Amino acid sequence: MKSLFIDADKKYLLLPIADEGGWFLPADKTQYLDIYENGVCVEEYELFLSRTPRCWSCLYLERYAGEKLEIRLEGGEEDLIDLLEVSDELKDHDTLYLEPERPFVHFTPMHGYMNDPNGLLYYCGTYHYFAQLNPYGFGMGNTHWMHAVSQDLLHWRELPYALFPDESGRMYSGGGVVDTENTSGMQCGRHSPIFLFYTAAGCKSRWSKGRYFEIAAAISTDGGKSFRKYDNNPLLSHISFLNRDPKVIWNPVEKEWIMMIYLESNRYHFFYSRNLLSWEPGQIVQADGCAECPDLFFVELDGNPQNTKLVLWFCTDSYRIGHLEGRKFVPEIDLIEGPSHQIFSAFSALARSTGGYAAQTFTGLPYGHTVQVSWLRMNTNQAPFVGCASIPNELQLITTEDGPRLTVFPIKEIKNMYKESFSFAGKGLEELERIPDCYLSESMDMTFRFTVKPDKLIAISVRGILMVYDPATGRLILPTGAFSVKTQKNLLELRVITDRCSMELYVSNGRFNTSINRMLDPENTSVRPVLVDPGTGIDFEVHKLASMWEDNENNR
Repeated sequence: MKSLFIDADKKYLLLPIADEGGWFLPADKTQYLDIYENGVCVEEYELFLSRTPRCWSCLYLERYAGEKLEIRLEGGEEDLIDLLEVSDELKDHDTLYLEPERPFVHFTPMHGYMNDPNGLLYYCGTYHYFAQLNPYGFGMGNTHWMHAVSQDLLHWRELPYALFPDESGRMYSGGGVVDTENTSGMQCGRHSPIFLFYTAAGCKSRWSKGRYFEIAAAISTDGGKSFRKYDNNPLLSHISFLNRDPKVIWNPVEKEWIMMIYLESNRYHFFYSRNLLSWEPGQIVQADGCAECPDLFFVELDGNPQNTKLVLWFCTDSYRIGHLEGRKFVPEIDLIEGPSHQIFSAFSALARSTGGYAAQTFTGLPYGHTVQVSWLRMNTNQAPFVGCASIPNELQLITTEDGPRLTVFPIKEIKNMYKESFSFAGKGLEELERIPDCYLSESMDMTFRFTVKPDKLIAISVRGILMVYDPATGRLILPTGAFSVKTQKNLLELRVITDRCSMELYVSNGRFNTSINRMLDPENTSVRPVLVDPGTGIDFEVHKLASMWEDNENNR
């Protein structure tokens, strides 16, 4: 072990982070970095430092302002501790958010490995986005809750981490709410208390060895600027093997809070509370083929506020629709399987990560709006981050011939990102072949409308990704597999949002949504017909998308 003493008189401790080359640190290269304040360990991380790092990450020092800290490094090449720097400026401040692999319209963290969205909430005109983050590596570990804020769901500003790992474990997934009625009694100023409910993932780190998974809370009384962990954690002690991922919402009818957590296998458990601090157990529900990260939200059927349903959304993308009778959830329809459960395909490496994962809706939105974000499981090659958020999607519940179904569309605010647009209507193949290159880019929002002929395949290539619709089977064939989609009156409408590391697709009036998560060729911005019958009618529109990071000096 080697020690270094620093004065916490600047914003950051800069760390040279190696590319470990996988989701988990190799055991023979794992190093332990401990932060001691007044002789007490206050932070501990597993990482892999390097003299030729993939990125320089940062440990925020502001909460230790004016203190002298001891940094200890154990394992591996311990002399690397001498590379650490105390600074008011990030090492990559000149290039941050401008990297060649940084998406234009999908939120990504400054540094590290980001996965599940957590605690999404809206308060006083600001959207708060939290997510699982390993700031000190490019795979799983050191799980924090990162924090970013926005006024429009598209331009985000990253803040210091909201939750840090501690002796109770890593900070695994959960939800967030604003206690507007102060049911908790925790308000101590003009701001309503904001609660983050998280999983204290014991035994996942050396520091938490011997601890179980428990459900805990952190509270902000300053409008979401800072959070402190509740003194009487855990709220729920260990129940079952992997009890985790609390999602909490307010039930306006019963005037109480509802929590749903994941237990294990395909089981989820309801809890109820009047004050957010003490919880009573309710029923256990099952969802075949599902696991982890439940989402829970009320939504109006066909926009009718007198006919509100409760939706249980299970990871990956299956859901159940029902209602509450007191504290009992009553399903009204069988489990509706999402696209990732309906792949018609031989084995494909890409099929294992089709679509978004661990989707979560924002709490506290104006009534009648349901906005959901998921994790797109993508890898970068050289960038200082891995993983990104999906486009925020608006969910609606509509009546269909198959019963009530959710539709998924990009939020309307995406139009604010349009730079240049091109369209044509009622034309044929020849028009699709000569879209002016000046309207094409790495990041686009485009819509195709094809008239469907029963015996004619439709095949197009967007940025090198082949998409085929087979009217004989009603299937859309993608690199991730084949999926059943429905057309309306012999019209196939396909909306595609493409960015540097993903492609999101919306079909059948939003009843089908999936994504292709991979780095795309930056030199290929083409839209090309591959197999389109010359008699097929085509409407097309494309909008170049601006970068969410333009003029974003506050982030650097």
